[in-house]
Amino acid sequence: MYPVNSLNSMPTSLLDYFPEAKGDGLRVTWARGTNNKARLTTALRSSASLVEGDVSMSCNSRYPVPIMSQSASVPSDLTLEEWLQEVLRFNNKGIQLDFQSTEVVEPACRVLARVADHLRGPIILNADIQLGPHSSSAVPVDSWTFLTLCRTRFPRSIISIGWTTDILPATYLKIGYTREYIDRMVALVKEYTLMQPVMFPVHASLLKYSIPEMQRLLFQVPNSSLCVWSTKANPIESIDELLAIRKSFNIGQVFYKLPDEQLECFFSNT
Repeated sequence: MYPVNSLNSMPTSLLDYFPEAKGDGLRVTWARGTNNKARLTTALRSSASLVEGDVSMSCNSRYPVPIMSQSASVPSDLTLEEWLQEVLRFNNKGIQLDFQSTEVVEPACRVLARVADHLRGPIILNADIQLGPHSSSAVPVDSWTFLTLCRTRFPRSIISIGWTTDILPATYLKIGYTREYIDRMVALVKEYTLMQPVMFPVHASLLKYSIPEMQRLLFQVPNSSLCVWSTKANPIESIDELLAIRKSFNIGQVFYKLPDEQLECFFSNT
């Protein structure tokens, strides 16, 4: 793994941290949903390249603090500070923090700032900052708050910005990320003069209808990449669709966060 985050060793992309991936984003792996002590411990002892956790503001304590949870209403046995201290104790992984609301961004950044320079791996800061296709209930994180804080406080981070997604299998429509979505995202990147590497998380089932649009996005945003994701609840339909996606992009510009079984099958077919 790359040396400690310092100005003299600033990688220009996520792959720079993982030479063992040999320039292939498929070989960089995530341990997802490490929102409790047991899952975090397992992840830190695994072969995963990065550990990913969700950050929300606790609403069940006298003094609200950032906790590891997908929702403020769901309790957790881990605060963000405890999560980071455990990651720092092992210090053999990259991290991804998924900010679940606007209100958690500033307090979470304060906590992260205390340890960021001591983390050896990459730091990916992720938020859905725009409404996405078929998204009716999710509330985007405020783009000004997220991008201003991440850009200024963590210049060596990787900024991951995406679209809210609220899809059920029964409501799939053959509409993905249209040119309008792309243009709005490109405008934000330019408005905030983002100098860090930028990652765009995209749902696999929407990406398959949006390949030309995403090719255009990567062309317009220097040093950018895609992170193709799905869940067990909303999986992509076939490995052939993933293979078609892989053939459409430079393998160094696309990363994958998929259910374990699907990822293994995909990897074995490449």
